[in-house]
Amino acid sequence: MSFLVITLSTWAFSNGGLAWKNGRSQMGSVSIQGPRGLPFFGSLFSLSHGLAHRTLACMASRLSATQLMAFSLGSTPAIVSSDPQIAREILTSPHFADRPIKQSAKSLMFSRAIGFAPNGAYWRLLRRIASTHLFAPKRMAAHEPWRQLDCAAMIRDIHNEQSLNGAVHLLKHLQNASLNNIMGTVFGKRYDFTKYNEEAKELQELVREGFELLERCLALVPRVKKLVKKIIEEHDQSKMPKKLIDNSDFVDVLLSLEGDEKLEEDDMVAVLWEMIFRGTDTTALLTQWVMAELVLNPEIQAKLRNELHFVVGDGSVTDADIPKLPYLQAVVKETLRVHPPGPSYHGPDCLRLMSTSAMAWSSLVTQLQWSTCGP
Repeated sequence: MSFLVITLSTWAFSNGGLAWKNGRSQMGSVSIQGPRGLPFFGSLFSLSHGLAHRTLACMASRLSATQLMAFSLGSTPAIVSSDPQIAREILTSPHFADRPIKQSAKSLMFSRAIGFAPNGAYWRLLRRIASTHLFAPKRMAAHEPWRQLDCAAMIRDIHNEQSLNGAVHLLKHLQNASLNNIMGTVFGKRYDFTKYNEEAKELQELVREGFELLERCLALVPRVKKLVKKIIEEHDQSKMPKKLIDNSDFVDVLLSLEGDEKLEEDDMVAVLWEMIFRGTDTTALLTQWVMAELVLNPEIQAKLRNELHFVVGDGSVTDADIPKLPYLQAVVKETLRVHPPGPSYHGPDCLRLMSTSAMAWSSLVTQLQWSTCGP
């Protein structure tokens, strides 16, 4: 009984809720305001409905805490800024460069990959390798024909399912296209998901299990290492010339590095797995949300179709067309604002029909063209 009384008393006098007990939100020269939420639960239930970022913005505005607001998620203290200048300062400051890494991320080897590696020489090396050899404009352009083929295969599969069942489960097609795009760019491999392929099936299961059951990471990692190392060995034993060209895949790039840039095999596995894991669902979910919003807003869909017809006509959309499609860019940016994608952020379950990466643009505009020409 006394424990309950003490807990409730601590909660009642803690700005930001129980996770900020003992005056943690008042240790600086200016105290951080925030909602207390509920005892033990904090603000969890407030964020369980609607859009979380809008709920947080309303809470911050109501408490006059837009610069910084403290709140509790159960026993976990959290802080959010609704002020653009403060948010920019946090995101660009070296004091906030290191991301807190949980055991699940460590188990999935992300501590040696770009997303979670601590700020320092190793992280700067990974960033330089990725920006020079993976995201450089010349390499993106060199891989465009393959992205077009991925989109064409996705639209074909969507059309076949629509013809057969009268409805389409969109997300699986988007995930397959995103996965093929990542695999082609990073590993130089693509799959026909309409036919049985043991490696493709294992890859799909690894990505799905990685997102759905992070607590089973210890069982997942040996399978990840086995699959990725197998593909690395295939590249290493290939008789193809080792000279890099613009459309070389990322594995060839990593194997060609020498001297201080050379990565250990386990580091290569971590970097490559992170790209597969993080590059699949985010693109698929973003595109699914765009399509869902367009279905719910037919007037915006009509404007977007008109822009596509005016700029592209009956041809296929290319990367060079994107700068000429400002309304399409606005639609995608607004979707990113309202539905920011992430591993645990799922798309609309009710949608059963039809990082702004190049794959997302290609996938989206190709679907729009297909839906325009469809019945």
